Amino acid sequence: MIHRRLQIPGGMQDTLPSECAAKRSIENTLRALFALNGYQEIETPILEYYDALNDETWGYSPEHLWKTFDPDGRVLALRPDTTIPAARLAAGRLQQNALPLRISYLQSACKYERDTLSMLSEQTQAGVELMGVESPQADAEVIALAVESLKRAGVQHFQIELGQAAFFDGFLEEAGLDTENIQTLRKLTEEKNTLGIQMLLRKLDVSEDVTRRLTKLPLLYGPISKISKAREMTTSPVCAEALDNLEEVIEILRMYGCADELTLDLGMAQEAGYYSGTVFRAQTAHVGQPILSGGRYDGLNARFGRPLPAVGFAMSLKLALIALERQGVVFENPVTDCEIGFDASRMSDAINLAQEMRQQGRRVSLAYDMTEDELKNRQGRGICREWIYLSASGEVQTHE
Repeated sequence: MIHRRLQIPGGMQDTLPSECAAKRSIENTLRALFALNGYQEIETPILEYYDALNDETWGYSPEHLWKTFDPDGRVLALRPDTTIPAARLAAGRLQQNALPLRISYLQSACKYERDTLSMLSEQTQAGVELMGVESPQADAEVIALAVESLKRAGVQHFQIELGQAAFFDGFLEEAGLDTENIQTLRKLTEEKNTLGIQMLLRKLDVSEDVTRRLTKLPLLYGPISKISKAREMTTSPVCAEALDNLEEVIEILRMYGCADELTLDLGMAQEAGYYSGTVFRAQTAHVGQPILSGGRYDGLNARFGRPLPAVGFAMSLKLALIALERQGVVFENPVTDCEIGFDASRMSDAINLAQEMRQQGRRVSLAYDMTEDELKNRQGRGICREWIYLSASGEVQTHE
């Protein structure tokens, strides 16, 4: 029992001072960036009613949600992302707000991860949602903001992979599969498991022509120019319209100066099942999983009673920090500007001096029962930049 007091539950994590300082710096940077782009910050409860999250539209399996009970025995769940609570808020307390809604957030999300790093079950997400606009311009605005967010956070050598959920769904319609098998096919496509796709479709007696084309779907990634190859693989009007839309988004992104960061992945299948149009995620060689993802989700808000087109993204700050660390960024412990030591008879003077220096914006701490030698040692260890000692004789010694 005593040993367990020093542990934390699986999937949770502590954030130590050096990393926390870097995290807060990124949060402040992104919060300011979102505000400059007209996004208003919200916070939603960490707990939602499970009924609000238990919907096949969302794409989250029940075993992925952390659940508990309220005093009346109703099932609650920790939010797995902020998009769903934002949709609930848009349909409720923000219903009278003028459209479009530009919403931003920096808050924790939590879901149980079986297939990825367990330490990432809980993570802080920084993101935006643009609701009430159904256009390639809105998609491009949000993707360009995602690119700028990564740059402002300091992440280097990243690529934005673009996909199209409607193109993907149009392909799946040709197979005529039920919901369960579509989910399996989504997972196999996301994993680029062409053999698994082939075996599944043959087992389900899908035609050879459809099997052949669906097996090639995971290979539709790389340069943006591969869109032309995608057009050759299907005659579906749904797929053609989706590709037209994606090309419009890409053209606008060129106006934002984001062309160099773009690649294509038309086999992209996001975990959340509510995406309906352009989808995207950010990959970097420094991290083995996307550090940012998002897309258009025009049908989600209607599940809360208010049909509203929408597009958004969320960045994992934990993964961004991992990327920075692997880039060679060193997270240093915050250093106090000054420590004030004092003789017991000078406590009032020390408190007044500390308060005066803090009003000047300096970080100051009182050093209780410390000698001048101890303060000098702490300065040498990088704990403080300077120290002051108030002696009993009234002398003030300052060491920068």
